Amino acid sequence: MDWNSSGSRGGRRAAPVIVAVILSAFSVDSIAGMAVSPLKQWVEVKPGEEAFFSVTVKNTNRGPQTGPCTVYADVVHFMVSAYGRLSFGGELKHGRSAVDWISLDANRFILEPGESKELRGKVSAPASADGDYWAAIMFTLGDTGTEKKNVNVILRTASGVFVRAAKRNYIEQTSITDVNVSLPQLALEQALIEELTNGQASEPPQTQYLLKINAELKNDGLTAVEPEGKAFLYSGNSRRIGSIPLYASRRQILPGHTRWFTGVMAQPLPPGQYRARVFFNSGSKYARTRTKDVEFSISQEIASQWADNFKGDDTQILKLQPGELDLALTPGRFTTAEFLVVNASLSTVSIRCSLQSDQIHEGWMELKSSEFTLAPNTRRNVLCVVRIPANAQPQDYNATIQIEAERSGLTEQAVNNVVVLEIPVQISVVKNIGGLSSESG
Repeated sequence: MDWNSSGSRGGRRAAPVIVAVILSAFSVDSIAGMAVSPLKQWVEVKPGEEAFFSVTVKNTNRGPQTGPCTVYADVVHFMVSAYGRLSFGGELKHGRSAVDWISLDANRFILEPGESKELRGKVSAPASADGDYWAAIMFTLGDTGTEKKNVNVILRTASGVFVRAAKRNYIEQTSITDVNVSLPQLALEQALIEELTNGQASEPPQTQYLLKINAELKNDGLTAVEPEGKAFLYSGNSRRIGSIPLYASRRQILPGHTRWFTGVMAQPLPPGQYRARVFFNSGSKYARTRTKDVEFSISQEIASQWADNFKGDDTQILKLQPGELDLALTPGRFTTAEFLVVNASLSTVSIRCSLQSDQIHEGWMELKSSEFTLAPNTRRNVLCVVRIPANAQPQDYNATIQIEAERSGLTEQAVNNVVVLEIPVQISVVKNIGGLSSESG
């Protein structure tokens, strides 16, 4: 992930001394002594009016040797590359930047160990605003004893602020600008994984023949889109024979931006002529499905080598950790829990998580970011937010989190491409004991 913060404070503090790690933006909420929440948020404002938002920063260091730290907050420009990488800096100023619209109630403050601060921001949208705009609040943790002109940077992270200045209902406008197929060739699977996940592979490399479909989608409209992509495979006689979910490191495409989506299939194809039809659809009310076809052929040589090198069964696709969620909460309490979804296959997998229950009432439990696609051999945490009302009756409440996974593969084979797994959930609502909560989890 690219970082470029050269324009964030150049005019106020010269010759900074950078001595530690630059963090991932919009994806990690707590690391190395500083927690920022939320990592991204939408602010709605009417053109010509004002709106307000807040970001909470916490000094998570609590050890006996830790002391107060200085936090600097700056509003900066950022852009996202076609591969989902973030870049920050003054040279990235663009026509849909919200930097000049945003003011903060503090640009420098000190946090004691364990202390948090709610930083308040104001968005002042011009009357000409129309659609979506964006900026980032860059937080830099520095030493309290250093002078402004020699800042000793400990770490840096950012919170994205996306502004919607809506004048009307917007029709999503997207276009597929490119589609290509990479035929199977004996290559290191690790190289593919690193390309898809920016070097975050979690397993040792192994050789494998893989079919890869790449599609580039452009957002030609005024508002951000979050499309889902899939490629259907057709044989030479136009009969549908398989499907491949498409993965992107960041699904959200901002106005004017493009994004590459990739689908991978490990199951071998016989020799012949084929056609891949790529579909994109965001599922919103005003969305339009976009399609584009590409033809390719598999030679007898490639088909034979692909079949010979296909490593066994690719249907055991998911691992879930933990296998169940067991929470004990008092009435009126709030907590969060997570479970990890691991794609253990060599193919892309689309995931849909849902809560199934006749006992847990609506609003008690919510799954965040419950629909996503995983590249081969990657993983993702799903956050569960649990809110127990104050009038809840003490007893056990049971539910199930259902995980529906569709992997890339041939639909003609005996094994279906869709599998459904479940995580049992038990929420024990208990009374306070001696004024103390017995909450856990």
